[in-house]
Amino acid sequence: MKTVAIIGFGDMGEQMMPHLVSHGYAVRVCDTDPAKRQRASAAGAAVLPTAAEAARGADVTLGLVMSDDIPTAYLGENGILAGAAPGSAVLVCSTTTPALLDSVVAAAPDGVTVLDAPIVGGVKYARERRITFLVGAPDGAFERVRPVLDALGASRQVGGVGSGVAYKLITNVAIMAAEAGIREALDLADYLGQDYATALDLMSVGPMAAIVTRALDTTNPRPLRRSAEDDDTLLSAVDHPAQQLPISHAGARRLWEAVNATENFEPDFVDLTRRTTARPDFRSV
Repeated sequence: MKTVAIIGFGDMGEQMMPHLVSHGYAVRVCDTDPAKRQRASAAGAAVLPTAAEAARGADVTLGLVMSDDIPTAYLGENGILAGAAPGSAVLVCSTTTPALLDSVVAAAPDGVTVLDAPIVGGVKYARERRITFLVGAPDGAFERVRPVLDALGASRQVGGVGSGVAYKLITNVAIMAAEAGIREALDLADYLGQDYATALDLMSVGPMAAIVTRALDTTNPRPLRRSAEDDDTLLSAVDHPAQQLPISHAGARRLWEAVNATENFEPDFVDLTRRTTARPDFRSV
């Protein structure tokens, strides 16, 4: 039986695990959250105290942490690379930057293959085995890990190491602009005294249909803060974001305003379509 380690057992990892088990993989998990560790154990995973211990003995290790957590999760004496054995593969599945990916690749021990495989699709898609991995891999490495990825959804090699991260950032430029655009359209609805439901329905008639449908989908939960953090990651990939990616720069500012719009409230992604993320200075006239 082959073994897969999951580092960062959040909502995505929880949805992935049953698919791995049903395909005959043993699963090892590490997470800093006690509640997540308990859920992983209840689902049948071996829960280990450090990322290094979880990766030790695993054929494939999936890192599902946020970009800012990559140094802690992968590097140092308790990181993934300290436990990964020669012949194993380590996949960086985060939306991150080329620089952070390069730091992981450079630190990999001899015989350990690092691939970047950021994920397209949310929790709902992981549950339904409909996520897609955008894989950047050295020659021959993709086919070695493909059975694991195909157990979880679809996978596509988009080039050599670093290509997956690059293409995820490229596609996020359009996605993040559309997300912030929905919120700004509803800001204008507030200002003009018009109805959210009608505005969203009209946006659904045209090319924004898929974005609006996703925003209204309560079966695919995601904290809005994660989208704002992904926008920050996108902006950190260039030297002068305000000049080089002006739309993304403005969109990130609007998403963070939405995250912090209502005191003592942590909005979900669906709240982009609700007044819980409205601008307090926009009032009906």
